Amino acid sequence: MDLSAEKICQNMQRLKSDRSDFDGLYQKLHNYFYVESGNITEKKNKGAELHTLLDATSLDCADVLAAGLSNYLTPESAKWLFLEHTNPALRDDDQVKQWMYDVSYEVLLTLARSNFYNQMPIFYKASGVYGTANLFAEQDEDDGVRFYNIPIDKSYLTEDARERPNEFYLKFEYTAEQALSRFGDKCSKTVKEDYAAGRTDRKFKFICYFGKRFERDMDKRDKMNMPVRMVWVDAETKATVKEDGFWMMPCVSHRFYKRPQVVYGYSPAMKALPYVRMVNTISDTMLRSAMKQADPPIALPDDAFLGVPNFNPRQINYYQRGKLAPKDEIIPIGNYGNPTFGIEMLQYYQAQIRNIMFYDTFQAFSQLTKQMTVPEVQERISEKMTLLGPAVGRFMNDVLQPLIERVVTILFESGRLPPMPDVMLQDPRYEVKFVGRLVQAQRQSEVNNIVNALAIAGQIAQLEPTVLDKINGDAAVEEIFDITGVTTKLVRSDMEVEQIRQQRAQEQTQANAMAQASVMADTYAKAASGDRSVADANKTE
Repeated sequence: MDLSAEKICQNMQRLKSDRSDFDGLYQKLHNYFYVESGNITEKKNKGAELHTLLDATSLDCADVLAAGLSNYLTPESAKWLFLEHTNPALRDDDQVKQWMYDVSYEVLLTLARSNFYNQMPIFYKASGVYGTANLFAEQDEDDGVRFYNIPIDKSYLTEDARERPNEFYLKFEYTAEQALSRFGDKCSKTVKEDYAAGRTDRKFKFICYFGKRFERDMDKRDKMNMPVRMVWVDAETKATVKEDGFWMMPCVSHRFYKRPQVVYGYSPAMKALPYVRMVNTISDTMLRSAMKQADPPIALPDDAFLGVPNFNPRQINYYQRGKLAPKDEIIPIGNYGNPTFGIEMLQYYQAQIRNIMFYDTFQAFSQLTKQMTVPEVQERISEKMTLLGPAVGRFMNDVLQPLIERVVTILFESGRLPPMPDVMLQDPRYEVKFVGRLVQAQRQSEVNNIVNALAIAGQIAQLEPTVLDKINGDAAVEEIFDITGVTTKLVRSDMEVEQIRQQRAQEQTQANAMAQASVMADTYAKAASGDRSVADANKTE
């Protein structure tokens, strides 16, 4: 049975209560790593977040991680995906390959026209900081599709038995005007009264629920019978104000690190948080030490010290005459500290933060300490990027794959895709292949294995040439091209290759025939010349 509006509100409250410990941690992460996002549990004025920070290493690392994932996984200036048929028999069909290429081009063009490349860095940063990030994709009349990041403090999840997000509970706040423009006459009496009174300072809370629809007619294709259900609920009246449907889940969620039976993910920022706190503490201590040296505390003569001596900068302590100095002088006192040692500690903990946050992975060239060849640099970068393997796998499987499928569905329903080839009508399946630099780095070891195997075979062939008969050169090239994501435009079809080889064979046959004819002609000429020589000798005799 589908959830009622009241049940959705109850589930929302339960999920919020269950996540209270995470929310407290999210607020700390917000304070140190993501100050431009919204607060989770605290109320602060805009701009007040920076007042608590004494070191910006954590902010810089979070930005580099988000920019690196964006540029290496979904770069706006490069092709990072293509479509391929799941049936190997149809995969090499020229019409199918051309249709897949055209659809891939239309998908990338649609993403470029939409706000996809503006929203993804925010999505990557939220995942790297909070461990969980949520994105919503919907159809747009102008751009084809629009994407919206859902803040962590406004989204709650549930999982199915396979630990995949299957329900999303999202919180929204609208003014009376915004609520009426979205839900119309379904709004509550209070909303309508506020709108009539012209109030704009009050916001009303709504819950947007996405989940599986259990009660539906499989033969109908209207929105109320689609497999994914979307319900808008007024949180105050617990009444449904709007209901809709989708063929596939429009929300996706990424968990950077996944722990079994835990709905929400864990992040690199969580691991780096103790070091970030230490860095800010050390920075505060170093600042106080520097202030003591620049403006030390002083001692003034008096009968005796009054109270506990204060060694903070610019503080005044009174001392008994003749005890601390031979004369009644104003003198500096206290331990001024060792800023050099503090700098060493600060640099150590900053390096730990950068290492945990994958800073060196995306700043590889700036971290080089010696001259290195290009292959060495590429191997070093690939080695660092493999550390992101689990997170990259979840980005592809949990986020990018369903997002691209969602975009393809929207483009198909809006008639923006080319006609499907006849051979695909009975089997229209496809799969998305990703070829961003991070994905290629994960598969670089496969290329290295192929190259090493071919090199070994070449060395053996110097002693036994027949071993080359075991190697399928075409298959090796196709495999390397597939791993590295080379565009299909650079690869000739099997028919074209066969024609080229037939033509080459014919040319070789003609060349051999001409060479043989030339040898025979030369032989005949020599034979004729020999006959003339014998005849001339006979005449002389």
